[in-house]
Amino acid sequence: MQYVVYLALLVTTILVWQHSAKHALIRAYLPILLLLPDSYRAMTPGLPDPSFNQAAILPIFVAIMVSKFKYWRPSITDGLVFGFAFFVAYSEYSNAGYAEAQNLMFAMLTSVLAPYFAARLCLETPIDDVATARVFVVCCVIVSAVSIYQFRFGLNPWSVVLQPFFPGQGTGWVTTFRYGVARIAGPFSHAILAGIMLAMAWRLARWLEWGKCWETLVLRIPLPGKTSNWVNGLLLLGIIMTIARGPWLGGVAGGVMMWVSRGKERGKRLKLVLCVFVVGGLIGQAILDSYLDIKPGTVMTMSQESALYRKELMQKYEAIALDHAAIGWGRNTWPKVGGMESIDNYYLLLALMHGIIALAFLVLLMAWMVVRLVIKGLREPASPNSLAFTFASIIVMVFISLGTVYLGEQPMPALFFIIGWAEALLTRALTKVPASPVTLADKTNLAINGGFRHVMR
Repeated sequence: MQYVVYLALLVTTILVWQHSAKHALIRAYLPILLLLPDSYRAMTPGLPDPSFNQAAILPIFVAIMVSKFKYWRPSITDGLVFGFAFFVAYSEYSNAGYAEAQNLMFAMLTSVLAPYFAARLCLETPIDDVATARVFVVCCVIVSAVSIYQFRFGLNPWSVVLQPFFPGQGTGWVTTFRYGVARIAGPFSHAILAGIMLAMAWRLARWLEWGKCWETLVLRIPLPGKTSNWVNGLLLLGIIMTIARGPWLGGVAGGVMMWVSRGKERGKRLKLVLCVFVVGGLIGQAILDSYLDIKPGTVMTMSQESALYRKELMQKYEAIALDHAAIGWGRNTWPKVGGMESIDNYYLLLALMHGIIALAFLVLLMAWMVVRLVIKGLREPASPNSLAFTFASIIVMVFISLGTVYLGEQPMPALFFIIGWAEALLTRALTKVPASPVTLADKTNLAINGGFRHVMR
């Protein structure tokens, strides 16, 4: 039954053959990535064990390499992405050998390199941007709507439906509760990961709304009122139902980044935002220290216990990480501190598992992209629908969220897909940036009957 995963590979292979790699990427890979869990795998003897999205990307990636490799011009971003993937895989191989490392090597190919290069080489025009954003957003709206069931009854519909196909898998899928209510996880296995994915979709949805790129019908379902209101309402509801404070905080920071793009004096706004981030960080640290100054005999709240756990994590694991600083200890072989097996900080976890070099590549990659995207956004005419600032805000949101959860499941390929998409935007030599939301909407309307409305059918 678990080999049902390979249906995803079959679907994308057919679409690549009948249409194109771009067609398969937008119409099949994105829905598979966003609607089917990454934690269920086809346990194949002698081969890596793919998830749905890992199987789906393979024929697309092969087709892209065959058809577009001759047009590829290497960039610094390509090197940073490859460096991260290489050192994670090399660390595992060095620490555990090939038998243990093969699945992680396969994951670096299918969840890092393939999504990145697929978006980087396929998404070539503003029309591609709109079509891709709409599929991403609509899939996440579906997740939010379906997840109301989990919020109400505490049962994850994805686990209920798919668990019979994957006996013995998905045992870590448990519904967590906060403030007396269930936290939704959707197909992303954990509430914080769901928060990250829905926050990505929120920023893309706002970009589409500001660019007037929604139609009155979504998936041919007639809706009263504006489509954007339904989309925004369901996404916001989903984000709230995750009760995930890391993505909430990251989402606020991303929203502040978007505020910069909307003003005429954006340089001054950017300086103000940087000052607010620095001062806010210092104040936040002082408040956190005071919050965690627990007096003897005082009963801690659940929030204090969670925050104190994360603080002690850093203190107790720092020396262990530095002991194998270069390439880490390996994914499953790093020394565990009693009672602290769960590392709720991806930067610490990455340093422990795969070393400071892999960590440096990831942090440099995210910083490099944000700086370049902000510079591009500042060079554009002032507009609320800046795709460059939208991508920058998504990366900032993910960067902050990773301080509370690991980068795994769908957020990993989604992040590298977004980075590849952003790199495609930055390297378009002849594409003019639209001067206003109306300009982009006009371009979109011209192409509706010619090739992008079908993406949503």
